[in-house]
Amino acid sequence: MSSPPDRRRWWVLLAMTGSLSMIMIDTTIITVALPAIHEDLGIGQGMLEWVVIAYILVLASMMALGGHVGDIIGKPKAFVIGALAFGVCSLLCGMAWDGRSLVFFRVLQGLAAVLMQPASSALVIGSFAPGERGKAMGIYAGISLLFLTIGPVVGGVITEFASWRYCFYINLPVSLLVAAGALITKPTDTRNPKSGFDWPGALLLVVGLPAFILGLKQGNTWGWDAPLTLGLLAGGIVLIIAFIKVELRSSHPVVQLGLFRDRAFMGDALMLMLTQSAVTGVMIFVGIYLQLVLGFTPVMAGFALMPLMLPVLAVMYPAGRTYDRRGARTPATLGGIGVTAGLATLAIGTGGETYWVMACGMAIIGFGLPFIQVPSNTDGMSRVEAAKRGMASGVLQTFRQFGSVVGLTLIAAVIATTQATNIDRLSAEDPGWTGSNRTLVVEAMSGDADARKTILDAHPEIEAELRKITGSGITWGVWTATLIAMMIVFIAPITLSRKPGRQT
Repeated sequence: MSSPPDRRRWWVLLAMTGSLSMIMIDTTIITVALPAIHEDLGIGQGMLEWVVIAYILVLASMMALGGHVGDIIGKPKAFVIGALAFGVCSLLCGMAWDGRSLVFFRVLQGLAAVLMQPASSALVIGSFAPGERGKAMGIYAGISLLFLTIGPVVGGVITEFASWRYCFYINLPVSLLVAAGALITKPTDTRNPKSGFDWPGALLLVVGLPAFILGLKQGNTWGWDAPLTLGLLAGGIVLIIAFIKVELRSSHPVVQLGLFRDRAFMGDALMLMLTQSAVTGVMIFVGIYLQLVLGFTPVMAGFALMPLMLPVLAVMYPAGRTYDRRGARTPATLGGIGVTAGLATLAIGTGGETYWVMACGMAIIGFGLPFIQVPSNTDGMSRVEAAKRGMASGVLQTFRQFGSVVGLTLIAAVIATTQATNIDRLSAEDPGWTGSNRTLVVEAMSGDADARKTILDAHPEIEAELRKITGSGITWGVWTATLIAMMIVFIAPITLSRKPGRQT
């Protein structure tokens, strides 16, 4: 006779969803506040970029290690420590006195997140029976995805009516609440305290993966043939290969590479990576497009992304229930078709400078996205025994965050190449587009408000051409994201399972 379901499971879900939402919103909330940070702290564009890069870099490279630590010390303990540390680091971010201190505190904030996040998804899966996991993860992932997309709206409102510092301060009460929720509900945990810690593997992972991701992320800025870029990429690859060799011999690996022998688990990881690759960069550059091409204010641009957010709320629960009944293959394939169609529609809208077409595209993306992410995340976690779910969650989230970096890098490279081609054409016709003016134009098209003001004050006649070049580059970037999403449609039927994972 089966035991009745634990009534505390919904309170556990509430606490864990709040924590992931806090992590997700901190990825995007700060983007709209960057001009205010620039003005208040007096830091340059390069340091501003590091305010965003530092956080994403830690998330993309440390999740697997954070999950492994949670499996050893206990996932509830890891969650509470991570949540409280995230709140403290957010407070420090808000109190930053210059660019270096802000970047340093963002790194610490990311480290707290990688301890908290893998534990949270593992605790959600462990609190629900196999037949309920889809709907639970639908709420967990869906609401968190909503917070990822509303970040620019919240950031714009806070920055305009309060201060950019409150973009960080708001995390403090949330972190206290979710930590208290975990302590009160005492979620069920399976741990392996006798497991040793693989120090050589951890060191190789901590150095190798960030080096490779940093080289990948900064290649567009430093140049792909720059010695620093090549050194980071080559060094990162060498260290990652060494990490794999160490893990294959280790009795207590940071990442059990045997996870990838399960084709469905590998497929789940690929779905998360491809989805993030297709969507993350697009949302950032569409926010820039709305402001620089259509002339929206930051707050208006944030609200203009609402067509993407509302469908996510509407379908996150059905997406989870579909997984419970049908497994991951069918919903992920249909979701891939939807996201691909939505991105293509969005590209048509940006090319025609027509917001209502863009809104239709965003809505289609919003309907398709949960049908990929919710089943893939739930299925990947459900295929692993309970004691290893922290590690599995870390691996899945590493793939997700790595996908964000790859997509952002690729889309940014396409946009930069398209814009450079157009500028070269104009430079041949008008020497005024060369030298320092060219540099200012490039910076203006990347969203640098100061550069835009400087170049337009000196050459107001180029405003229409500048808007056209910006829009053309971003349109080609969205078409690139469409091709990435198309890969989901082909890969999902081959790798994913028709039956949901049922590990208890």
